[in-house]
Amino acid sequence: MRQKIFRLLPLSYLLFLTACISMPSFLSSPSENTDNTQQHFFSSFPSGGELVVIGVAGRRSNPQETIRLALENAAVKVGKYYRVGGEYAIQNYVGSGAFDYSHETHAVLHFDPESSKQYVESLKYDIDIDTFEYQNALFIRATYPASLPVPVSYRPGYNGEDRKPSWVENPPIEIDGYKVGVGFSNRRSSMADAVNNSRDNAIFAIIKSINTVTRSDSMMYMESGSLFGYKTSHENITYSFGTLDGFYVLDFWIDPKLLTVWTLAIAK
Repeated sequence: MRQKIFRLLPLSYLLFLTACISMPSFLSSPSENTDNTQQHFFSSFPSGGELVVIGVAGRRSNPQETIRLALENAAVKVGKYYRVGGEYAIQNYVGSGAFDYSHETHAVLHFDPESSKQYVESLKYDIDIDTFEYQNALFIRATYPASLPVPVSYRPGYNGEDRKPSWVENPPIEIDGYKVGVGFSNRRSSMADAVNNSRDNAIFAIIKSINTVTRSDSMMYMESGSLFGYKTSHENITYSFGTLDGFYVLDFWIDPKLLTVWTLAIAK
């Protein structure tokens, strides 16, 4: 028997909408002017000496609840900027039999969602211009009063009618001394889940680039019932782990045809 190596928000309501603020029309119907809004909204390069974080939440029947959840999601991004850890492992096993093989992956982030509480009140946004609805998900663009330790001068190009960023096919290895990770997520039942999964995969991409170990084991043993009197097995394990400071999403792109999500992120 093979031995496995794997071991395997609530936030307080800090958003208050006063009676003088009316709910924008995007909460009742998708925006008609998606091209310019997407181009501006999905980029989150630091601006005006502040970090730009984008929160996302699936649309709820109560618009205030949708906004609250999107802001809480943005606060989680601030928490991960200050510190986030992760482990990623891949285990492949191949035996002598035609169906004697397995492929398993294990991924976990080490992050306390409760630590995000302190950041919600510090987020700034304009409900009329910093919100956008796409594929039944609400995105909110907020700024946070902090700055990257080293300014980022990198700016991608955007090509074609889909405004595909250049880093999707040609990702930079480093950006101004930061490690770079590109996260990807297939289409999911919820666009909010796909966006969050792509961001988390960007974390794992950076961790895999800085700290990965590999172990391989091969075994041959006699067995009278086999054709040649012996059987073989081979096991390969790749394990990555680490903790990141300054994890920050610079840009992300949703393929409008496939609804896959790509994320460009950096970290120290």
